[in-house]
Amino acid sequence: MGFTISTFGQTLLVKYCENSIISEERLKELPEEIRNERMKKKKYNLFVDVNKGLSYYVNDVYTKNSSYNTEYEKETQYDDHVEIITTKVIVDLKNTEKFYYKDFGKDEMLFEFFNGDQLFTGKDSLKNWNWQLTNETKIIYGYTCKKATAVWGRGEYVAWFTEDIPVQAGPEKFDGLPGLILYVGTPYYEYSAVLVKEMKDKVNIEKPNFDKIKTYTLEEINDIIKQKIKGLQSSSITTQDGDKTITRETIIYKN
Repeated sequence: MGFTISTFGQTLLVKYCENSIISEERLKELPEEIRNERMKKKKYNLFVDVNKGLSYYVNDVYTKNSSYNTEYEKETQYDDHVEIITTKVIVDLKNTEKFYYKDFGKDEMLFEFFNGDQLFTGKDSLKNWNWQLTNETKIIYGYTCKKATAVWGRGEYVAWFTEDIPVQAGPEKFDGLPGLILYVGTPYYEYSAVLVKEMKDKVNIEKPNFDKIKTYTLEEINDIIKQKIKGLQSSSITTQDGDKTITRETIIYKN
């Protein structure tokens, strides 16, 4: 199944699936609508121009932003009163559409993604992951892969890469290993390659033009998102109507 790059001028296509990492206990606690979204896998394509040292990671045409609201009601009868809980769930998936353009020769990364309703346009150098290589190996999609680990923030990241394809590319913001990254596990998400092939037709990877757009670095975006998360809370209002206790709560879910 695998092949080793022996000549340059090739364009590689690597298809990845992204999905959330969540415990079974936590999954059971979530409303059905949110649980279904958390279990879905999103598909992305990585194009690598081996000759020019460029890569472009973008969502598959079937992975699109979406959002919806839904409500459900639960009524419980007690001896002295009735408790009615109406829950409104707001599901916001506006971070499924994104792209990451990388120029490995110039140490440059341009990217765009949503967080909630806010679109972030970024320009940064390639992230220095300070990967720690290990002696562990395993086979992924027919390739012998080696394990590497890194620490970012308060979480550990695990990557599996293959030296059979000696390019330092990988999904999303991940790269910097002596071979193509086929898997990344983070505290909350995992990225798994499901297809690797050499394209017959050359793909032209064009650099996005951000000259007239305000851009942020990854660290600046992380700081902004942290502040938004602090202000993002579920809310509830409880009222009394005769012998009925009525609680209306809102759960906001941003994937």
